[in-house]
Amino acid sequence: MRLFEPIKIKTLYLKNRIVMPAIHVNLGLTGRKVRRYYVERARGGAAAITVAAVTVDIFLDDQAWMWEGLPAGSCAKFREREAELVKEVQAAGAKIGMQLWHGNMFPAGMWGGYGLGENKITGDRVGPSAYANRRAFTVSEIEAVIEKFARAALVCKEIGFDFVDFNGAHGYLMNQFFSPFYNRRDDRYGGDVRRRMQFGLDCVRQSRKLVGEDYPLLFRMGVCDTKPGGITAEDGAAFAAELEKAGADIISLSTADVTPLFGPISSQPVGTFVPYAEAVKKKVKMPVMGVGRVHTPELAEAYLAQNKFDLLGIGRQLVADPYYPEKIASGKFDETVTCLSCNVCLDTAMYEHKELRCSVNPAVAREEEHALVPAQTAKKVFVIGSGPAGMEAAVVASRRGHKVTLFEKEDTVGGQLMMAAVPPGKWELERYRQHMITIMEKAGVTVRKGRSATVNTVVAGRPDAVVVATGVEPFIPDIPGVKGRNVALAFDVLSGKKDTGKRVAVVGGELVGCETAELLAQKGKKVTVLRRGEEMAADVGPSQRGPLLERLAAKGVRLLPGVKYEEINRKGLVITNKQGQKELVRADTVVIAAGSRPNNKLAEDLKGKVAGLYVIGDCQKPGKIVDATAEGERVGREI
Repeated sequence: MRLFEPIKIKTLYLKNRIVMPAIHVNLGLTGRKVRRYYVERARGGAAAITVAAVTVDIFLDDQAWMWEGLPAGSCAKFREREAELVKEVQAAGAKIGMQLWHGNMFPAGMWGGYGLGENKITGDRVGPSAYANRRAFTVSEIEAVIEKFARAALVCKEIGFDFVDFNGAHGYLMNQFFSPFYNRRDDRYGGDVRRRMQFGLDCVRQSRKLVGEDYPLLFRMGVCDTKPGGITAEDGAAFAAELEKAGADIISLSTADVTPLFGPISSQPVGTFVPYAEAVKKKVKMPVMGVGRVHTPELAEAYLAQNKFDLLGIGRQLVADPYYPEKIASGKFDETVTCLSCNVCLDTAMYEHKELRCSVNPAVAREEEHALVPAQTAKKVFVIGSGPAGMEAAVVASRRGHKVTLFEKEDTVGGQLMMAAVPPGKWELERYRQHMITIMEKAGVTVRKGRSATVNTVVAGRPDAVVVATGVEPFIPDIPGVKGRNVALAFDVLSGKKDTGKRVAVVGGELVGCETAELLAQKGKKVTVLRRGEEMAADVGPSQRGPLLERLAAKGVRLLPGVKYEEINRKGLVITNKQGQKELVRADTVVIAAGSRPNNKLAEDLKGKVAGLYVIGDCQKPGKIVDATAEGERVGREI
C-alpha cells in the first residue's frame, strides 16, 4: 500500500504517509496524561504526531508565565518537560512536531498568551487591521512577532522536535494577514494579494535563517474561505508556491474558515479538504498533506494514486482509534473504531473547556488509568440490551477474560443506533454498529438475538454478574388526541415502520425531533417542529446546534418554540403559540419526538435476585452515545 511507503523530507524520515495534525485536547502542556495520550498514538502506528498548538511566547518569555500566576523559571521548566515528551513519542516509534501560533483570536489566559492579542496592562487588543475592537499592529510590532516565531522555531529544534508546524489556517494570525476580509492595510503587510502573503512568508524566511537549511518546516495553510471578499482558491495556491520559495518543506491544506472545521463535520463530504490539496499540488514540488474525512484505506490509496496529496493528515480518527494505522497495515480494517464525526471531542475540549472526550473511545485522555487488566477470576456475565452501552460493556468484560452472553430482544443488534443512523449525515453510525458487531464476535461474546430476557430466564442462568442496558421507551406527552391514527412515534418513522403524509408536525425540538424533521424535509415533506421550551435543540453540542438549525431553515422547516399543546385532531395540531394565540398547525401526520424515559423495569425486578447487578446507559438515565460508551467501558472494567 502506498499509504505505508516511507518518505524522507530533509532530516525527517517518515515510515509511512500518516501524520496526526495538531488538535486541541485541553490536557495541559507537559503532564503525564498528555504524554500518554500522544505516546498511545505513536504506538498505534502514525508516522508523525503534531502536538496541540502553543503560543510562541511560552517558549520565549518567562514573564508570560509569571503573569499567569506561575513562578519564575516556568519557561525553562516547560522546555525540559517538552523534551521529555519528545523522547517518549520518538521512543514509541513516531516523529513529533510542534505547532506554533499567535493567539490574538483568543487573547485571554495562557491559551491566547501574554503579548499576543491583548496587553494585560493596557487591555490593548491588536490585529492586522483595526476591526472587532482591535487596533492595527504597527510595522515594528509585526516584525517583533515574526522574530518570535523564528526564535520559537529554533527553541523547538533545540528541544528535539523533529519539525515545526506554523498554523496559517482556521482564522489564526498568519491566516488573518493573508485574508482581505481581516487585512485592510496598505503597506508592506497588506494591500494586494502578494503583500498579504508577506507576514507568513517573513515568518518562514526568518525561521529558516535561524534553524538552518536541513530542519523541516511545515506550514498549515487555509487555502480559501467563505467570507465576503475573502481568500480565493487561486490566491491560496499562489501563496503555497511562494511559501515553498521562502523555505517551507511541507504544506498541509485546510480551510481558512473556522465554521467548516468546528461545525457539522458529519454533514461534510468525505475528503472534505482534499480538493484544496489537489489544487496546490499542481503548483508546488514540496510534499502536500491532505486532510478531511479520509476514513478508509481504499479512499486514501485512491487519492495517493491520483497524486492528490503525498501525506495524509488524520486527526479525529486517531482520537477515536489510536491504533488505526497499525490495524490497517495488518489487514484488520474491520477492527478499527469508526470516528462518528460528531465533534464531541471539539465540544468538550474547545467549548466546554474540559478534557478531550470521544463518543466511541472512552479511554481517550485516560489511556493509563483505563488500561485493560485481566480479571482475577473469570465470571459468567449476562448483558441485557445491545445499544452502545451494552455492546461496550460486553466487549470490555470479554476481553478481560469473562464469559459474556449478550441478549437482544430484536432480531438485529444496535439498539437506537439503528434509528440514529437514518437522518442525513449520520451514516457513520451504521459503520460503528457494524464495527461493534465484528469486535463482539472477535472478543468471544455470545450474542443471542430475538431473545427477551426475563427475570426467570436471567435467574435460571445463574450468572455471576448482570448488566442491564435495556435503553429507553418514548415519552408520550399528555395531549388530547395523541392516540389518534394520524399520530406516529419518531422512532417508528426513523425505523421505517411508519410513513407520514405530506404535511408533518413534529412534537419535540431536541436532536431526535430536529433530525427527524430534516429527514422528512429532505423527502419533500412540509414540516413544522414545535416544542414547549424557548429554544430549539438546546441540548445539542455547540459546534452542531447552529448548523443543524441552519440546515432546517434552508430546507423550509418551520420552527415554533415556546408553544403549549392543546389537542391533536384530524386537521393537525392545535397549539397556543408564543404570542398567546390559538393556532392550528395543519398536518397529515403528527410525529411525537418529545424525549424518552428509562426502560428500567427489568433492572428493578432483578434487584436482590442476582449476585452482581449493574444498570447502565439510557435505562439508567437517557443520555448521549459518549455517556453510554463511557458507562459500558467502566462497568466492563469493574466486573
